[in-house]
Amino acid sequence: MRMRKKKNLDTRMEACAALWVKDPMQMRGRWREKKPDAQRLRLELGCGKGRFTAETAAAHRSDLYVAVERVPDAMVIAMERCRELGLTNVFFIDGDAAALDHYFAPDEVDLLYINFCDPWPSVKHARRRLTAEPFLRGYRKVLRDGGRIEFKTDNHDLFEWSLFQFPKAGYELSEVTRDLHANGVQGIMTDYEEKFHSLGTPINRCVGTKVELPDVPVLEGLRRRLPEWDIREVQEEDLEAVFTLLQSAPDYLALDGRRPDLDRLREDLAALPPRCARSQKHDVVFWRDGKPEAVLDWVEGYPREQTLWIGLFLVDGSLQGKGLGKRLMSALPGAAYDGGMDRIRLACRKDNEAGHRFWGALGFQDLRDGQSADGKAVWILERLAAKDEK
Repeated sequence: MRMRKKKNLDTRMEACAALWVKDPMQMRGRWREKKPDAQRLRLELGCGKGRFTAETAAAHRSDLYVAVERVPDAMVIAMERCRELGLTNVFFIDGDAAALDHYFAPDEVDLLYINFCDPWPSVKHARRRLTAEPFLRGYRKVLRDGGRIEFKTDNHDLFEWSLFQFPKAGYELSEVTRDLHANGVQGIMTDYEEKFHSLGTPINRCVGTKVELPDVPVLEGLRRRLPEWDIREVQEEDLEAVFTLLQSAPDYLALDGRRPDLDRLREDLAALPPRCARSQKHDVVFWRDGKPEAVLDWVEGYPREQTLWIGLFLVDGSLQGKGLGKRLMSALPGAAYDGGMDRIRLACRKDNEAGHRFWGALGFQDLRDGQSADGKAVWILERLAAKDEK
């Protein structure tokens, strides 16, 4: 339900200026200057009218408390509540949860609260949920190792969905309950929580503790970084489309020097480097609007355990020269890193100077000269897998 516009909002906000941080980006990395003796920094996303905020800050006066709220009409009530209690350890940001890393430095937050966030029930809006994996990964940028997220909701479907999101984003779940107040009220309630508890609605709660990120399959890593494309392994029914894509790049076919056909394509997809298992190789197509725009194959763990070997990458001929190849391959180092790889390697034919320039622009460096299986001279190029830039 949309909150009514408050009368004299600006005047009321200014009356709470001591609690309102108008330029939070200036405080990044400096929040403890607000309370130098603070034992912990607690952060709440979407504080609403602030009952939970005020009572929690009052119960933990030795901690610094920061509340983020996008709706000023709600935030002003929260600030007034804290002002009336004489609290000096709580501050407010009129901002967005998606921008936390602009407001806080790495490791600056000890504990993060998400209470009764918008469930965004439509599947197409799932990425807007504050417990969606991309958001949870974003919180990692400001939450210290071992820091906690405490999450409460009355929405059963959101809760069950969220329980799958936390581990994927590198949080260990604990204190999972689907009826928090079954044996009496536990902890501090929000206004919303009290209302629904009084109606008999069960309150769900869990705690996620920040741990090491799990390895994410490279294919899944690419999908997360390139949501505009449907990226999937090549199936038999895809071969005609892939074959057409290969034919759209005559320069590549000239380099290959072989007569292309579907049987040859099947052979190439089935071919493996020495001492490699089929499970190590992945042949994928980047589809958009039902059309294949690029094809990529790679082998994980070749020629060494933590190396990803690129066998083929080709963009549809009609799309070449438009930055598509760079866009797609710029996502690979991060996806490889998340998949447990520490470097990426490939071979580029020495008569493919354009290809050599392309890979060089993506950070690949000449490692050594080599020879392909058909005896052609090649450059062996390599670059490190790497975390995405923050």
